[in-house]
Amino acid sequence: MSGAGLATAAVVSAVSLGTGPAASAHSADSVPSASKPSASNPSASKTAAGTTETATGKPPAGFSSWNELATAQEPLSRAAHAIEKTLDGSQAFSGITLSVETNSVTLYHKGDAGRVEAAVAPQRAKGVRVILRAAPYNRAELREASRALVGKPLTIDGRPATVHAAGPRSDGSGILVQGAPRATAGQARSALRAVTPDVPWSGTVTPAPTALESREQDVPLPSGGSLLRRTYKGGPICTAGFSVWSPQANTDYLMTAAHCGEVGKQWYAGDLDVKAGTTEHRWEKNDTALIATHHGGQHNFTVWAGQPIYRQLQQLREVKDARHSVVGEYLCASGSLSGEICGLKVVEGKHFVRVTKDMDLVEVYLLKQTEKRTTAMKGDSGGPVFSYNVDGSVVARGLISAGTGTPTKCSNPAANNSPADCYQNIYMTDVVDALSHINGLQIHN
Repeated sequence: MSGAGLATAAVVSAVSLGTGPAASAHSADSVPSASKPSASNPSASKTAAGTTETATGKPPAGFSSWNELATAQEPLSRAAHAIEKTLDGSQAFSGITLSVETNSVTLYHKGDAGRVEAAVAPQRAKGVRVILRAAPYNRAELREASRALVGKPLTIDGRPATVHAAGPRSDGSGILVQGAPRATAGQARSALRAVTPDVPWSGTVTPAPTALESREQDVPLPSGGSLLRRTYKGGPICTAGFSVWSPQANTDYLMTAAHCGEVGKQWYAGDLDVKAGTTEHRWEKNDTALIATHHGGQHNFTVWAGQPIYRQLQQLREVKDARHSVVGEYLCASGSLSGEICGLKVVEGKHFVRVTKDMDLVEVYLLKQTEKRTTAMKGDSGGPVFSYNVDGSVVARGLISAGTGTPTKCSNPAANNSPADCYQNIYMTDVVDALSHINGLQIHN
């Protein structure tokens, strides 16, 4: 078949694996859970009104039942969320807490008394007791300091440790830190460049956490292969590709597929109510887009490998290089919904495909699955494709762009395991070509 014939066939059969129909939020039915209602676990049963009927253990002192506590907590919770939403992005906001025992909400703030008073006035008018407390730092300052500290070697209580958790104190007084003993600390993020925070901190030495971070809950420094949603717990989804850094702009980005969304689109980090960032750059001919995630000196050049979302066997792999691919090479893809799938052979060099009718032609490689299993489904678009080094690190090769060939049915974990079209063979963009659009863009340390 001629080259023109190959290009035509590719255009006809390519199916983008991006946003597609809106996927529902993950439900308890698609993953084992100790809180799933059952005859042996009545504590998780629900009343018709949706409130918790019973719960494990006794309610706090002063409450005769969990329903009584829920009744007291609901208006406080609504008030706290409303105040935080009003002050979202404000340099005055430091933190907010509520107490059902004292029936109050406490707002910690740094200056701007007028704006703070305006934010709490509607809740006070509803009869909610709101207490104001001054704080030395705002939330933005403490979040930046916390991000800079994660992964940093630190002496805690006289013991050498590597920080695996750091976050703002709710009262705005500083940050709380947890670190694993350095001899047993994980290596996945050890190479991250950290900035020493200029804020008060206190810490404890604890073992590194297990499954507190995953493809579906990946913050504050998201890795490639993590789940991206256009809306919180719903809406169209895609997968993060590789994390890159622009020294000129002092900005870190997540790569994903250009067909996932236009410039200016907001993304959320998996199932969390946390904004991952906004699409700032987009190149259709490479089917690649960059989502700006944060500014600063801390970078995370890792990708998720192993099982897909809502599964436990997930691992982080360090990205150590990026290069073009060659026909005959074997690669691995790691979509957030399908997980890490290897056995992909580069069978065609770069050629042009129209991934969607609204996009320009995309230059891609054709990867054929040699193990007769599915590789990707809708929602995996933008996911990383890589090869392994001997030490377990990876070499970035490209992004999942589209599925090709006749699909087979599989289960979509992001839509309550409903049937989905899955593809054995995929088209892959060239990550090196995409990196060339911005001078100095870095994909590894």
